[in-house]
Amino acid sequence: MLSAEDAYKKFEGETLVCTPTDRKRLIIPAYGFKGAKDAKRPEWPAPTYEMVMQDVKGLTFHNPKDDTEQVLKQNDGCLICYDAPGLQEKVEAYLEKNPNAFLTAGTTEKFIDFLKQHAIDPKTGKADVYDTDVDFAAGLIGAPAREDIKPGKVFAGAKKKETVQAFYVKEGTEFEGAAGTSQVAGKGGAYILKDTAGMRLIQSDEFAKSYAVVKRPKVNVQGKGKEMD
Repeated sequence: MLSAEDAYKKFEGETLVCTPTDRKRLIIPAYGFKGAKDAKRPEWPAPTYEMVMQDVKGLTFHNPKDDTEQVLKQNDGCLICYDAPGLQEKVEAYLEKNPNAFLTAGTTEKFIDFLKQHAIDPKTGKADVYDTDVDFAAGLIGAPAREDIKPGKVFAGAKKKETVQAFYVKEGTEFEGAAGTSQVAGKGGAYILKDTAGMRLIQSDEFAKSYAVVKRPKVNVQGKGKEMD
């Protein structure tokens, strides 16, 4: 098990320096539903931006790809997945047919189940749907004005070119994660990523599509045969 503390220590040394590519993310604001339950979710509040587990009202759901539990916050939660051809149109058609999709926790769960049927990672064949919030969504390139990020208003946006740190871990490595929820590196290994949003594990295939390496350490910290172009 690679603990969050051990990962932070690694980031104090030499790591890869990367920037996000322009790969778009599909954002579905989905807050305001009734029937939320008490849950804990990692947050990075100002001014320190250090991770803390906060009590929130929300809806807990599972992300099959990373095998982790997500918490869609009741007050400002958004669902997020990587964009794919035709995905936004399918989502918008569902919401047009089901205008009360985010009325209750139950109807929201049905929508999440629908989204999981279409937001499939092509490498693993598993659904990849996770949670974020309005603050993150508003910071994407192509996002509407903050006041226009409202339930059911779907949009796609790309992360800004923020510099991040990363290091490679081999296949099978279990990462405790800043939130205390373990993730496992899949086939081909994974990367531990640290940015202003916190620290997390991202599988190698997703990392290759979502980040460009701009600086490498003097020594190979990625493992044998895992240098990235």
